[in-house]
Amino acid sequence: MSLTGAFTNAILPILSVAVVGYLLARSIDIDVGPINTLGLYVLIPALAFHSIATTTLGGGEIAKLGVGVVGYALLMIAIAWGVGRLRGESGPLLGALMLAAAFPNSGFVGIPLSEFAFGEVGRTTAVLYLTIQNLVVYTLGVYIASGGSNSRPLDAVLEVFRLPLIYAIVAAVAMRALGLVPSPESAAMETVGLVGDASVPVMLLILGIQMAGTDVSAVSRSVLPSTLKLVVAPIVGLALALALGFSNPTVAKVFVLECATPAAVIPLALTIEYADDVTVDGITAPEYLSTAIFTTTVASVGVLTVLVAALQAAAFF
Repeated sequence: MSLTGAFTNAILPILSVAVVGYLLARSIDIDVGPINTLGLYVLIPALAFHSIATTTLGGGEIAKLGVGVVGYALLMIAIAWGVGRLRGESGPLLGALMLAAAFPNSGFVGIPLSEFAFGEVGRTTAVLYLTIQNLVVYTLGVYIASGGSNSRPLDAVLEVFRLPLIYAIVAAVAMRALGLVPSPESAAMETVGLVGDASVPVMLLILGIQMAGTDVSAVSRSVLPSTLKLVVAPIVGLALALALGFSNPTVAKVFVLECATPAAVIPLALTIEYADDVTVDGITAPEYLSTAIFTTTVASVGVLTVLVAALQAAAFF
């Protein structure tokens, strides 16, 4: 597919809906909290259940995906730590750099992007990526955000088990194993699918609303995390995909695409919880990370357009 085709078919739909959210937030005072809660507790779990219950992906592919997600996070954390130390970053800012590099926005950006670019298999793969990543974020991510302290992170680690997403995945897997999944044409599955489909535009609206409220005062400090996220991350993702040897080429391509999405939002909440009151060189870790999220999201439009076109044309998976 050409760059123009990749942009109009995969990037432009995402950008258009996110811009609506951005303009809405700039025009009126809107509280994104309830919308985010609706997405996290209803829409995304429904999407996950329907995607997993109806997927044709085998257990081997899912296992490789799990290894890939964890391996990607570990490699990017190691790279960010090394580069950050060489650049003189330390303390909470180094932790924020590692979080920005290691955890892509596989939900609000990754799921819609993967669906537009690679269809149903793309969406299912992205949902699985998000679920596995959440487990890593709320364990290793919490450790990094808290600076290794063992006095407070337990509650945040347990947060992953308070999110319905995990239970939606478990229910879908259990029902598949027991042969209890209703027909995709049944009223029950069509209802769940309808609710899940609503998550895509809602996630993009939330992304735009969040972008409108981002503090970009530290934009000059976002060059390093942006370079790691938009340049190094796709290369690491590609190397892992080739090493893992996915039997389904679409899963491999979506894995690389997910790795290349901009910095995730969830780690920002962790830095606010554990490092909001620590200032290094006139900037806090949440300010550093929020600027990195904004910068990588804006800059990713061009990067992801090129990557989608390249992945759709790739024949080496």
